[in-house]
Amino acid sequence: MNRGDKERADSDDFEWLPLDWRPGFSLRRAPDGGVLGRFYGAELSSIYQPVVDAADARRVGREAFVRSHANGDLSLSPWSLFSMVADDAVLVGLDRLCRTLHVLNDPLAGVAEAADELLFLNVHGRLLAAVSEDHGHAFRRILDLVDRRLAARVVIETPEAACADPRLLGFVLANYRLNGFKVAANVRSLAELTRLLAEVRPNFVKVDARHLRLADYAAFAELALSHSARPVFIRVERSEQRAVLATVAGAWAQGFAYGEVDLPRSVQLPRRSVLAA
Repeated sequence: MNRGDKERADSDDFEWLPLDWRPGFSLRRAPDGGVLGRFYGAELSSIYQPVVDAADARRVGREAFVRSHANGDLSLSPWSLFSMVADDAVLVGLDRLCRTLHVLNDPLAGVAEAADELLFLNVHGRLLAAVSEDHGHAFRRILDLVDRRLAARVVIETPEAACADPRLLGFVLANYRLNGFKVAANVRSLAELTRLLAEVRPNFVKVDARHLRLADYAAFAELALSHSARPVFIRVERSEQRAVLATVAGAWAQGFAYGEVDLPRSVQLPRRSVLAA
């Protein structure tokens, strides 16, 4: 990051960001140095969950989630916030606000030991159809202003529901890759992974470990790796899941079996707030 970029990134008002904010959208610097977002009456912040190599629990990245609170207390879950937005343009703005917030709050930004770690950022399913073309262009402009090196470490992650339309998903993921991002797709089963890989070539495929039998973990990973996609098993909560994944070649994992979520810097928000799914 050059000096000019560093000065902008440390700015309290964030007016330098090329975001088409609508009424009720804003970013502000908290007194402790963290960044908070505002969406009408809700205040938003970021938390991060480690993504690890399942073989040795070595951290290889982290996924960002948004927290929502109001008046210092529990507010709507983030997905409830999204579900209340009827206007697609407002939803796109909220989605971009959350991703920008996560980048600005990233606790490992600038840490030399974490320079190769990836940052997984979710996009809402409705955004895929709401943006007609060049997915990722506006967000890439934001990252280039914050730090041009960021895009290479960002993984744009789509929800499970996006697999219902593989052609649209393929188009969207191709757009993000053209803009310099890696991409990940969430699937529900081994059969859905097979169908997905027939049309789409993501860098990563993620699956909720609860969707699979323990005996299917290795087959899922083998199929993904045969198509050059890294398999990431998420919501790994039980010791037996972790034990099996430790024996699966090439598997990455994420979940409370490997570590708690981390707050960025010293921002402290209510622990009762709800993780985005």
